Amino acid sequence: MLEVRFTATSSVFSPEDDRWLRQVRVLHRELADGSGSLARMPSTEMVPGTKGALSDTVLVLTGPSVVAGVVAAFTAWLGRDRGRKVHLKWTVEGREGDVTITADSADSAALQIALEHGFRMIADSRVAEEPCRTDDPAAVPGSDV
Repeated sequence: MLEVRFTATSSVFSPEDDRWLRQVRVLHRELADGSGSLARMPSTEMVPGTKGALSDTVLVLTGPSVVAGVVAAFTAWLGRDRGRKVHLKWTVEGREGDVTITADSADSAALQIALEHGFRMIADSRVAEEPCRTDDPAAVPGSDV
């Protein structure tokens, strides 16, 4: 499972504009239809000069099979207005990954590669946690068998 925090912004609308908030809700709905799991979480970042913390939207990707649907939803949504931008960020075992996709540079292949990289980070961290079987000499690193 990969948790991806994302923020959608616009160069046309202010973050509090009702028209913009409606557009962001459409994105959330499309992502929920494609991935099945969205949540609002307190942001890990504070914005200078503001009170309180922002909230992030967290997209929970349950496996590589949902990546194509999520990529399609982001790409379609970004393509509807040139002023849109989405910043995605994830952390796996203390290692961070992030990507920013703008409407002008919305490339579904690049977005898919970025999200799949997050899953590879998870897979790599799980392999590192697996104990080495010492009853099988071929499984021991440096073994000549």
